[in-house]
Amino acid sequence: MIDPHAALTGQLDRIERAAAFLANGMSLGQCPDAAMQRRGAMPARLIGNGLRELDLFLTDMIVEAQRIDRLGAEAGADPGVHPGRRIFSAAEAWRRAGKQLGLAGIERGRLRMMRAAQNRHCYGGLRDGDGGAAMQAACADYARLAGDVLAAVRGKMG
Repeated sequence: MIDPHAALTGQLDRIERAAAFLANGMSLGQCPDAAMQRRGAMPARLIGNGLRELDLFLTDMIVEAQRIDRLGAEAGADPGVHPGRRIFSAAEAWRRAGKQLGLAGIERGRLRMMRAAQNRHCYGGLRDGDGGAAMQAACADYARLAGDVLAAVRGKMG
């Protein structure tokens, strides 16, 4: 039998690594001065696309957590995402699964704000002088929210 928590733990690890990589200017952050310069040189579209990827990673994790919660230990391996039923926003996935999983409803508003910021970066090309700090905060939030999803499932399954 496959441990359903292992799949979610792997997804959490992936989100944390991706969030750290983006927050460090698409580097491993081993040289803080270079990472700061790289963050400052990142175009708005790159920031928006990176945040959109984090949003999709979290979306898939929430959908998988809901499936595991529904099926329990019998969930088995992840069957993959069915294209006709794919959810494309962590805020929407949170809305659909949050109550069932026991996730804080207030976080959906934060996810909606982060999604709006992604779209402004991707399509509007906006980048204010504070864009690096906002990007780092969003990366930290995605990692934190992914941890909340895993904790919620573990708490329900005992």
